[in-house]
Amino acid sequence: MTRIENMETISISNLKTHLSATLKEVVNGIRYVVMDREHPVAELIPYSEKVRLVIRLPIGKKTKIKNTFKGKVKLDPVEYLLQDRRGSRF
Repeated sequence: MTRIENMETISISNLKTHLSATLKEVVNGIRYVVMDREHPVAELIPYSEKVRLVIRLPIGKKTKIKNTFKGKVKLDPVEYLLQDRRGSRF
């Protein structure tokens, strides 16, 4: 394991082998970056009920965001994301 910005790194295979022990370390405050070979793919961080999403207004001009689309979309979002990842959009 190596460190990236105060986080431990762990390979996917090592994580699968030592999942319980790694999760216990995460509960105790250790943060991990999960690596697929040399590429980071995920972060394991301790769960916090106090963390919440904060949406901020854009800086600059005060413009209202209008949701003008009122139709229905017959599209499976998972299929769309998979096709986007493969580079074969509609």
